[in-house]
Amino acid sequence: MNPEIQQKLELFISCRDLANMDIFSKSDPYVVLQIQKNKKWYDFGKTEIIQDNLNPNFTKTFIIDYFFECQQPLKFIVNDDDGKGQFDFIGSVETTLGRIAGSRDQVLIIDLTKGSKKTGSLIVKAEQVRLINQKIKMQIYGEQLSNTRFLPWETTCPFFRLFRESQDNNQNLQIYESEQINNCLNPKWRSLNISFQKFCNGNLGKSLRIEVLDYRSQGNHLLIGITQFSVEEINNNKECKKQLFDKNNNFVGYVIFKEFKILDPPTFIDYLESGTQINLIAAIDFTGSNGSPNSSNSLHYIDNQYGKLNQYQQALLSVGEILLNYSYDKKVPIYGFGCKPNLKKLKSSQTLHCFPLNGNPQDPEVLGIEGIMQTYNYALKNVQFDGPTYFNPILQEVIKIAELSQDMAKDSYYVLFILTDGVIHDMTQTINSIVASSHLPLSIIIVGVGDANFDNMNILDDDNGNLKDSKGNRSYRDLVQFVPFNEFKDNPELLAKNVLQELPEQIVEYMQLIEKQPQFKKQNQLQTQTNYNLNYISDSKIQQLNQQNTDLMNSQENSYLANFPQTNQSL
Repeated sequence: MNPEIQQKLELFISCRDLANMDIFSKSDPYVVLQIQKNKKWYDFGKTEIIQDNLNPNFTKTFIIDYFFECQQPLKFIVNDDDGKGQFDFIGSVETTLGRIAGSRDQVLIIDLTKGSKKTGSLIVKAEQVRLINQKIKMQIYGEQLSNTRFLPWETTCPFFRLFRESQDNNQNLQIYESEQINNCLNPKWRSLNISFQKFCNGNLGKSLRIEVLDYRSQGNHLLIGITQFSVEEINNNKECKKQLFDKNNNFVGYVIFKEFKILDPPTFIDYLESGTQINLIAAIDFTGSNGSPNSSNSLHYIDNQYGKLNQYQQALLSVGEILLNYSYDKKVPIYGFGCKPNLKKLKSSQTLHCFPLNGNPQDPEVLGIEGIMQTYNYALKNVQFDGPTYFNPILQEVIKIAELSQDMAKDSYYVLFILTDGVIHDMTQTINSIVASSHLPLSIIIVGVGDANFDNMNILDDDNGNLKDSKGNRSYRDLVQFVPFNEFKDNPELLAKNVLQELPEQIVEYMQLIEKQPQFKKQNQLQTQTNYNLNYISDSKIQQLNQQNTDLMNSQENSYLANFPQTNQSL
């Protein structure tokens, strides 16, 4: 019998006295948490990056299933971010979840080391998680804040941090940090959406603290003021106004809580039941760094002798089959980039960074997983690999599709599935497009094929919503998931799980962002009211429906194959 999950633990991470890896400034640390399975280490998640700080408190927490009867080894790796995917290793430490849970007050303080040298301390605080589905939404304002700047042409740039008391009431645990509002003494920060569990762990009387600070680019932020509050206090008032006091107990302004709501968010299944479709869009990298497809060392090599699928085929198959379950018509636009196509209906002597892989700009769709695999196989023999690797043209094309769907109020959500082998050469433009599309019905899944350096992909995969464009605008939500193929190349099921695990939450988060609630069909409501039961459908009716669906799929597939006689060949 498999052991039952006894409970979940939430891990809060901080560091003290980190070794400084920079010469002219302080390190920009972040922490990577790894878990061990079958004696191998796998990334579980990572914290946000905190600029210029050797004593960081991270707001990103990790929730882990806790088994009393298991060791559950953990590794914490602390790095100094150098930008553009580069970093310096500060130190690491291995421990177990049981050791953290068994420490006094569930606080483990342990040395970080780099080789034999101590490079700081890691502090891990564990809190039991109350399984609560509700979310908290509210608007927070500042009013009449003190100006902490001395120069007459400068004004305070305020942001705030939220803390909740630990279960033993002897610590304040940071749970949120807002964006800064430049040159403003009466700021209105972005609407706060946070899980009820993380906000107060289900305790309405829990004491919380808000700190308002003046942002400084070097990381030495200046505290403006502090106040305490509880969920009960702000929940019972349409507007709750609290005085802020500095460290000398001087009045320094107000913080105002408005529009406080405790919500029962709809689930992913709720949106599926109300008609939301997931539409897959695929994009494949044909740049020269993949190697010639005629070479057995190429990432695009087709093994006709033994029938072994290459990494691109494996990823397309394992992920595509799952996503197509949620598409009604099974049609998939598929694009190529980084090469010169010589297709039947599309030829170019110039390198194209976004073109329909079936050669039809008016209709880039293919039918089902068979159409995807056949079109890939056909195109592979009719493109000239080149470069460099640009993502932005593909993103711009998909953004147009998502914008049109949003304007037409369709119940459609798009998943751009990019398979690539290399480093992005238009990183700034790519980030700008991702941030600009964070309000659209779109998720971006990237699978890194081969052994290239994929650090830039991890920057795009921003679980904390801190991705900023070149103008400083922050993404509304996390919409990118990156997975390196090599970590799961021997397990296609685990690959698909890791690629797709964030997607349901991203869809719900988008729906909540645009304040769209599931609208269940009247037919379903009528069926519920009349106790309609599927058992009342006769066997002959079921056979009729199945035959209609089979005829439709056959007609669509025959139409597709008629347009591409070259693709009707085995892999």
